[in-house]
Amino acid sequence: MIANLTTGAAFVDELLQQNERILSKLDADPGPGTASNMGALIKAALKNEMEAADVAALWVASAPEIDVKLALAQHAGDEARHYVLVADKAQKMGLDLTGFDPLDPPSPVLEFLRTLNASVERVAAALVTREAMGARRNIQFLKFLEANKYDGLVKLYRDIINPDEERHHRIGCELLAKLATTAEDQQRARSAASRLLEIGDRMRDGFLQKTGASVMPGC
Repeated sequence: MIANLTTGAAFVDELLQQNERILSKLDADPGPGTASNMGALIKAALKNEMEAADVAALWVASAPEIDVKLALAQHAGDEARHYVLVADKAQKMGLDLTGFDPLDPPSPVLEFLRTLNASVERVAAALVTREAMGARRNIQFLKFLEANKYDGLVKLYRDIINPDEERHHRIGCELLAKLATTAEDQQRARSAASRLLEIGDRMRDGFLQKTGASVMPGC
């Protein structure tokens, strides 16, 4: 059933409130954790960055709207830059990335995003919702890095990655307000965002159980 039509800006506010009900649980202090699973955390961070770059680049050619096309291209470039910067820090820390393929296998989040065809769904899921989720996760990850004295990564996340994610989210909200102007498009955006959060939350729980980590980095 399609919800009643509201303005694009009002719809974005509504969607952010919907997302907040799920994302707010990431604000709970997970404790400092230990550095024993640092390799798994770094590889998870790299996987997130590469998957975000990969799907944004995939969508650039098929986005009919110029502002969406440009936002996705910038997003892909930023996430690729994050990957290079995190990988450089990891190698300097002594983490061997030989043979590591961040896209093999693709995560459930990436598999879901690849199914989205409309710009309103893509923006709602990837730029608005995933970036908000990633930013919240990275706040927790930054606390972990600070507690364990990973000063190089602390500076990278504090000064570059986290501000970039906030900017991606803001751009996504501006675009979504322009795109979600019909009841049908608003419902598609709402469903895409809800599904993304559901998959992302399940992935996070599985990662924490598998690795014993106290946090999971975002994209």
